[in-house]
This record gives sequence, C-alpha cells and structure tokens, in this order.
Amino acid sequence: MIRKQTIVYLIFTAFLLYIISPWFFAKKLLFNEFLSLTGLLILGYKRFRTGPDPISQSMIVLILWGAVHAIVSLFRMDTFYYYLRNLVIVYSMMAFFVGYYCMPYLGGYVSKIRGLLKWYIGIFVFIRLPRYLFERFGMATLFPALFRNAQNKWLPLILILLNLVYAVTYDSFTAFVLAAFFIFLFLSPGYRFFMQVLTIGFVLFAAVFIYLQPNLSLISHHYSYYSQRAIFEVIRSHPLLSIDGNSTWRLVLWKEIIVDHFPMNIFGMGFGTPILKYFPVEDFSKISTLPYVLGAHNSFVYLFGRLGIVYVVLISYIYLNMFKEYFYYKAYYYANNQVLIFFSFFALTFIALFNPALESPIYASGYWLVLGFTARAIGNRKNKSLTI
Repeated sequence: MIRKQTIVYLIFTAFLLYIISPWFFAKKLLFNEFLSLTGLLILGYKRFRTGPDPISQSMIVLILWGAVHAIVSLFRMDTFYYYLRNLVIVYSMMAFFVGYYCMPYLGGYVSKIRGLLKWYIGIFVFIRLPRYLFERFGMATLFPALFRNAQNKWLPLILILLNLVYAVTYDSFTAFVLAAFFIFLFLSPGYRFFMQVLTIGFVLFAAVFIYLQPNLSLISHHYSYYSQRAIFEVIRSHPLLSIDGNSTWRLVLWKEIIVDHFPMNIFGMGFGTPILKYFPVEDFSKISTLPYVLGAHNSFVYLFGRLGIVYVVLISYIYLNMFKEYFYYKAYYYANNQVLIFFSFFALTFIALFNPALESPIYASGYWLVLGFTARAIGNRKNKSLTI
C-alpha cells in the first residue's frame, strides 16, 4: 500500500509544478481543478471536520457563502458556460484543505527539493525563461523555500534582493512592489505601526480614487471595442492618470465594479452575469466573453463584485488575524521556520492585488492552498499554547 507521505509528496509536486508553470499545468492539464478536487476529497476523508482557528472558520463561512451564490446564480446567469467559468472562484477555495491537512509534511518535502530549487531559481532568476518554464509573478511564492533557517540574519536582505532581481529580469511590477512591501514589513516595529501605515495608505488611495471619479467616467463618452480613443481621453484628463496607462485601465475597471454596480454589488453580482462594460481588448474574437470573465487586475475588488460585502468582511478578518499572528508571535514562527509560509502567502497576496488571480485557474488554488498552510501553522501555535 502506498504510504500517506508518498501521496502527500505527489500532491505537493503537483502544486510545485502548478506554481512554476501554471500556463501549462493549469491550462493544459487542469492542475487547478486537481488541487481543488483533492482538497474536497481530503475534507471528506476528515469527515468534514475543520480547524477551530479563526482562518479555518472564516473559510468555511466563505465557501458556504460562495455556495449560496452558486445556487442563486443558476436563476440569474446569462449562460451556463459563463456560470462555470466564474464558478472557479468558489471551487478553487477547496484547495485550502490540501494546505491545512497536509502541512505537517511540508517541511520534509521542502528539505528534499530545496537543492533543486536553489539551482533552478538561482540561475533563471537572472536569465529570463519563457513563462511556461518560469512564471512571471508566481515564482516569488517559492523564494522563501530556499532558506533552510528562517533565523538567518541575511534572510530579509536576500529575500528583498531576489524579488528586485526577479522584477528586473521578468519585467514584473508585482515583484517590485512585493520587494517594497518586505522592506516595510521587516522595518515595522510592531503590529500597531504596521496597521496604522496601511490604514493611512488605504485612506489616501480611497480619497484619490474618489477625487478621480469624474475623470474615470469619461471612458463612457467615446468607448469602442475597436478604438483606444476613450481610454486616451481618460489618460489625458489628469496628470495622475497619465503616469501609466495600465494603471489607469485598472482604475477604470475598479470603478465599474465598486461604483457603477452599487448597490447590487453589496450582495454580490454572482456568477454567469456580466460585470464589466468598458475594458481593454487584446483578442477581438473574445469580446463576447470579456464582460463575464475578464478580471479587474485586482482579485479582491473582483471577488467583492461577485460575492459582495460578505467576502470583504471575511477576507479582512483573515488578514487581520494573520498580521496579528506574525507580529505578536514572530519569535515563535521564526524559531520553527514557519514564518517562511507567511512570506509565501504575502507573495501570493500581491499577485492577487495586481493581477487576475482568485478568479482564474492560473493562480487561485495556489493562493488558497498556501492560506491553508498558514492557517494550520497558526492553529498549531494556538493549540500548543493551550496545552502548556
């Protein structure tokens, strides 16, 4: 009989390949669906018992809320095809249970593959490979696995430099911002300071976003699938919007989901319904599908549009718990190397902040699986403290 450890190692190998080359293993071999189904089977094997920690409990509520939308959307959808395309948002969450229940095997697996990862990443973080061999964003998830000892004094500097080199080699703005976040994280003296800075940053961004609403609304004046006139009118309407065209398109997409769909988005737009009216077009043959499946280049905004305010409350609660754990029990997580799991999840967070991730099979299972690792690490810490 195959040992449980061998089965878990095979699952982890599928996850590793999925992170390295999602454009092949997710698109061609459906690894996202494999990891999601595996999570469901593991949960069934555990008789649908879940952890008592706040993140696990929040995930159960989130999955149930997604199931509500899945049922309600059957009566709201335009076509079953678009419904299934959007349903990836919910079923990918099942990968969380792969991470949660298989985490005890993670250390042993990483020890076996660390040498290979060091050579592969150490060479090709400097020499650019096609995205089918070295993913442009997701490889940052694996950088923490290169470290044998999280207490190494050079870890912060090396992790930051790795992301900066990655950003330059692969022309990845996401990796650059992630490096900046790690600088902020490592320099933050504590949870209160960290959250105060994040709150101030969010309020300032929200104020600028509100201020730019009239300019962003110009997209509706001359918008056409076959012309860029409308977006250039938006870009030229304000100096801030002329800094970067891609960022301006992002703001237009976020406005559509957050502002234009209010108040319907409070409950959530569900699945199989159009969520975008104005969007960039790269492939004219896909125009009919884009209102339904094109991401907003911020998965948190997009999932708010699909799942409503319940998602925002739950995901905010998850991150607050995670940041508290990191800052209040940092010494504990550094001592057992599990702080590296936090770093990997932070990398996935920034992928989701600037790219279609949680609404896409390309990244979704990876995000939820690593969140499962993180939840189990937190749960282990809490259980240990209760038994002392």
